[in-house]
Parts: sequence; structure tokens; C-alpha cells
Amino acid sequence: MAMLLITAVTCMAQQTTLSFKTVVYKDSLEKTVKLMDYSSDQEPTPYTLGKAREDFSVSTLEVVGGPVEAMEFMNQWLIIDAAGAHVEGPVNAKTVKQRYNEVKAMPEFAGKPLNISTVLQVKASLFLSSDDPDEPEEAWGEIGNQVFCTISVVNNTRNYVTLYDEGYDYPSGAAHGMPWSVYRTFDLKSMRLLTIDDIFTKAGKRKVLQLLIKELRDEYSGDGLMETIELPYNAPAFTDKGVVFTYGAYEIGPYSMGMPEVCLPYNKVKQYMTPQAKALLK
Repeated sequence: MAMLLITAVTCMAQQTTLSFKTVVYKDSLEKTVKLMDYSSDQEPTPYTLGKAREDFSVSTLEVVGGPVEAMEFMNQWLIIDAAGAHVEGPVNAKTVKQRYNEVKAMPEFAGKPLNISTVLQVKASLFLSSDDPDEPEEAWGEIGNQVFCTISVVNNTRNYVTLYDEGYDYPSGAAHGMPWSVYRTFDLKSMRLLTIDDIFTKAGKRKVLQLLIKELRDEYSGDGLMETIELPYNAPAFTDKGVVFTYGAYEIGPYSMGMPEVCLPYNKVKQYMTPQAKALLK
């Protein structure tokens, strides 16, 4: 049974900062699948028909207070993200507004108010839509497609807000789910999602990489860490303790390593930052 939960307002702060509420949507569906036997090296046939449960569980945010321009920017981005329609290229007020209008025009949202609750209901319906019973999908057991996602607030200031997005996608029949863990810092002064080039100078990035490698070698030396390590694919983000860097699964080591995370204190990296980044921290 579907469940939509909207919590009390969280992260309430002064008028110059944003205020958020959490919106949770959960639903599940039992469907017929091909139960495959992968216990041997032989081809997993014949199969038997059985039932598997699919799960959709998303917890995200809606901005309910704060400066009007920042509220509009963040809410439009959150709706785009919930719809799975990511912005290509730089993420700023202009590109977010353009993508938001494109999402609004999608057939599945026609005639509906475009807000977080509506988007989650539509996405859950599409995710859990029943397949052709004559062509059921494969599954290893009684678990079908699953998606779990949570977005929360890490830092909330008048100049920027940092969100933390974590979850995993577990396709039916896969050996394991694929997790993700991403921090994102939004500059509320210029209305944009910060990239690493917004935060560190070109020379500074080389210095920061050296600090990262040292921390990773100390922490993950026996876990299969790759010999060559680059800066993470995902941009770093501001937290209350420092600048956090996260690597995805398989990015610098085996799946068993998880998603390595390193937080470099501001007193170690501030000297390598751009003037614009330093201004956000004031």
C-alpha cells in the first residue's frame, strides 16, 4: 500500500536561511517473475514462475521558507531530481528553470500540479507498473526491482546549503544493488551547484589531491586501493567540519571497499580555495 508522509518542518533557521520539510513516499508491488537458479555454472534454465516484491522508497525535501529566489531555485532542482530528469551541464538558475519547464511538459505530469508529492507518486507508479505476465522478468529470489533514496540537509547557511543524497538501486536479478552517496553544495548567492573548479584553484586542486591520496592510503591501504587515484567524479562539498570528498563504488577500488569518504578540515585546504568559495564560508 502506498504511503505518503510529510514531516514537520525541519532545519528551521533565521529568515535569511532556507527552511525544509521532509517528504517520504513508499510503495510496493508483488508481481510474477521468472525465478532463476544460479547455484551452478550451468545455464540457469529451466526456470519456475513465482512471486517477487518490488519496493519504491524515497525520502526527499521541499523548501517551505526563506529568500524567495533561493526557494524557487532549490525547489525546482529537487523536483527535477525526484523526477530523474537531471540537468545536463552547469547547474544554475537558468538551466534549472529550463529543465523544470521541460519536466512540467512531460506527458506523465500533464494536468497535475508539479510538486514533490505529485512527482513521487507518478515515479512510484511508473516504477512499479506491472509487466506483461506472458513475459515476466528474471529474479534471483523473492526480491524484484528495488530503489531506496534519502536526501537530507547537512549544512544550511545564508550563503549556501549542502544536501546529502544516499541510496541504492537493486535491479531484479542483479548480483547486488548499486549504492550511491553524494554531497552537493548549492551557492545561494549566485544560484548554482558548486563544482570543484568553483571551490579550488587549478594549482589548489593538485595540492588537495595530494592530501586526499595520503588520507586514502592511510585508511584503505589493505583494501585493494588502486595505485593511481584522481579527484572524485563527484564535486566536493562544504560540511561543518570541512570539505568532504566522496568516491563512488568501484571508482578507486573493489565493491567491498564501499564508497570511500574523506573530509579535509578547512584549515588545511582554505589556502587552496578560490576567492568566491572563501566568501561563501564567511
